[in-house]
Amino acid sequence: MRRSQPLGVNVNPPIARSLTLVNETDLALATIHPDRQLSFEGAFNFRDLGGYTTVDGRMVKWRTLFRADAVHRLPDSELDQLAEIGLRTVIDLRTGSEVEEGHLHDPNRGITHVHLDVLGQVWKPSELDEDADARVVLSELYVHMLDIGAPALSEAFRTLAQSENLPAVFHCAAGKDRTGVLAAMVLSTIGVADHVIVADYAISGTNMAELIERLKRDRPEALTAMNDQPSAYLAAPPEAMDRLLAHVNSEYGSMTGYVKSIGIDSDVIEALASVLLD
Repeated sequence: MRRSQPLGVNVNPPIARSLTLVNETDLALATIHPDRQLSFEGAFNFRDLGGYTTVDGRMVKWRTLFRADAVHRLPDSELDQLAEIGLRTVIDLRTGSEVEEGHLHDPNRGITHVHLDVLGQVWKPSELDEDADARVVLSELYVHMLDIGAPALSEAFRTLAQSENLPAVFHCAAGKDRTGVLAAMVLSTIGVADHVIVADYAISGTNMAELIERLKRDRPEALTAMNDQPSAYLAAPPEAMDRLLAHVNSEYGSMTGYVKSIGIDSDVIEALASVLLD
């Protein structure tokens, strides 16, 4: 049996604590807002991060920051919808080889593509152990992203803190893992509570399940790539994100502590809060 650690490096194990797992109410509140999910044929996991409240009572602005899956699959008609939103920046967290498959850069619509690879080739889905606990393996992967992806995450953070780059969307292939880590980093730093961040992450699991059912019905051939990895890793278990946040709080005191450790100063943090919060 292969080891549960797919990364080839030693990653600190998840911190033992009473997990602040998302409950059904949290997930419902995160999911049901009619403006949360944007409906596209070319992207199944395109979501607005607006509407979440911070611990000090402020709110993330709507139609300012989005998270998504592979937006390069959007047809022209749906790119027009992004232009109507006023989208200016696409932060692409995928690997170089993934970007070669296609990316969204459309100067005619005022959309700029920024490629920031947070993972490289270190994670091979086909090598994941189907007998391992996906919640643990995913959390270890996310911790590893904070380490090896620090330069890319730092640049993404700085990009989002500049008002001229907004509205913006950041994305990876499925909008779950790499995108989920950056979403957690941004939301936590501006003051959104951990349980809300976990709930937002868990929405990707619902969206992935719906996508798989749709592909089974309409495009079974498109499931081939997904079959390269155990199905458990296609989910978004709340425990995985909760363990990441626990690790950050233990190692750095807070997400702000982590952000400062990778070279982002207080002025940039304050700028991010200023452009994202009402």
